[in-house]
Amino acid sequence: MAIRYYVRVSSMDQKVDRQLLACDDADFIYIDKMSGVSRDRPELARLFQDLQKDDIIVVKSIDRLSRSTKDLLDITENIKSAGANLKILDLNIDTSSPVGECVLTILGAIAQMERTTIRERTAEGIAIAKAQGKYLGRRFGAISLRSPEALARFKRLYKAGLSKAELAREFHVTRRTIYKWIDVLQVRGFIK
Repeated sequence: MAIRYYVRVSSMDQKVDRQLLACDDADFIYIDKMSGVSRDRPELARLFQDLQKDDIIVVKSIDRLSRSTKDLLDITENIKSAGANLKILDLNIDTSSPVGECVLTILGAIAQMERTTIRERTAEGIAIAKAQGKYLGRRFGAISLRSPEALARFKRLYKAGLSKAELAREFHVTRRTIYKWIDVLQVRGFIK
């Protein structure tokens, strides 16, 4: 029997310290730094390859394991079919009992419903703001162009013909952010 601790954060720059402090008796630790929406998580796949009968998979919270009820149920079924169990620290749930399995299923459904409701409310709020002319898209990226100096510098370099890649390097953002900045600045009439 081994305790296999699964840790996940959504992006490379997020820290895993809080999760690592929650379980100090793990025999093996698996860390993914990517969205929980994706099922193609290399460390989760490795965990399932390593999984043995009577092992215990530990996660700090339910959303570290999955963001949807279907995926959560699929994952827990894979754990169960391997003869292992799941323990969720924040909720004190252990699937080695029928009650633990039932509670996990219910909480997974509630979590998915909550995420859906938040998405719907956000979309409604954006639609209302757009109708009122108050919403022009996301804010600018990591380095803001809100200061007059940064905006003037961007416009000058853009008009000088720097490529999107060169602009991205110059402003320490992704090319995708540069495309968004250009779109917003064109809509606002700052550049052509």
